[in-house]
Amino acid sequence: MVVWLKVPFAEKDEAKALGARWSPAQKKWYVKDGADAAPFQRWLDADAPSSPQPDAVQQPTGDETPPAGGAIVYCDGACRGNPGGPGGWGAWIRTTEATVEVFGGSPDTTNNRMELTAAIEALRWLPQACEVVVYTDSQYVVNGMTQWRHGWVRKNWKDVKNVELWKALIAEGDRHRATFRWVRGHSGHRGNERADALANEGLDHAKRTGRSEVVVRVVAEHGAAG
Repeated sequence: MVVWLKVPFAEKDEAKALGARWSPAQKKWYVKDGADAAPFQRWLDADAPSSPQPDAVQQPTGDETPPAGGAIVYCDGACRGNPGGPGGWGAWIRTTEATVEVFGGSPDTTNNRMELTAAIEALRWLPQACEVVVYTDSQYVVNGMTQWRHGWVRKNWKDVKNVELWKALIAEGDRHRATFRWVRGHSGHRGNERADALANEGLDHAKRTGRSEVVVRVVAEHGAAG
């Protein structure tokens, strides 16, 4: 038995990257029954039969304490007219010493590129290698960094999109010993909501100026909450 999906044409590459498959006979996308349905929630076909999925794991709140000498990053990306529209990315970074907001955008991009850029630029902002926990609502980013990366390297990056961004994220993630964790988007999670707002601020900035820039804003020092 399979779980059927309704995937818009513009999002088929993302669905495929997450593990969905195309059925020529049914002319639909699907995933095997029993697979983690979390990455595919927005595409679930309500009219098609599927097996019940287990409850999602308990989500973090956005108030997690940074590891000693390290940081917590909440990051997100956004794109209007995906693919090929203006996009933005944002990251809310908390260390034991400060809370910092980093954001930017591009006048012509894709949502996946913005999700990757958010994580890359957040890790780049931390100059010294340290322990970092990265929270993102992008299964594309989490799965790439935890499951797919080694296979991509073995296959010499064949058929992988956004290769230059993946290589940059892997380099930064390894430099910081980063751990990537998924959080459900738009669910009231404090860090994710702030990162989403920053991504949209970056998008508006890129749309207004026509430039790709990085903006850094120190919100609080000495560990005060942002």
